Amino acid sequence: MIESFIISVKILKMEKVINEVLNVFKKIKKEEFEEFEKVILKSKKIFVFGTGRSGFIGRCFCMRLFHLGFDSYFVGEIITPAFTEEDLIIFISGTGEKSIVLQIAKICRKEKGRILTITANKKSKLSKISDYLIYIPVENSIQFGNSLFEQVCFLFLDSFIQFYIEKHRINEDLMKKRHTNLE
Repeated sequence: MIESFIISVKILKMEKVINEVLNVFKKIKKEEFEEFEKVILKSKKIFVFGTGRSGFIGRCFCMRLFHLGFDSYFVGEIITPAFTEEDLIIFISGTGEKSIVLQIAKICRKEKGRILTITANKKSKLSKISDYLIYIPVENSIQFGNSLFEQVCFLFLDSFIQFYIEKHRINEDLMKKRHTNLE
């Protein structure tokens, strides 16, 4: 009896988290994918950056861009090349106010490359210096920290990858050839 109650409580909490994610997704404009694709396709190299959990999500996205054949890098890795005016940097930052993110954005601005920010804060310093903005409309959450923002970002970016694969009819065998075989 107690076990079934505990399971019910766990399932109820999971449903609340899933509903939070779905409610945010309902508010994201469908045109975001097309705009995002245009910006990416105009770029010679694509850099991605975020701190903390947003950084982990950025690394996942950067890896999938690589699998699709893009010249993509996560900022801070030892193989990261120079950022130029032909390039794009994608920041993933819920607040858009972290000092390290702002410092890197200033370097990108100086080099005249394009800045795209994915954020929950349209009025942040990072949002104001960005060329493109993808707004994740996260409000109050039952979850700790920026978990809801991070979950929606991960699913948004993975959904974009699937959108791109389907739109361009990319054969997954080509992606598998670019996937690591050293694991």
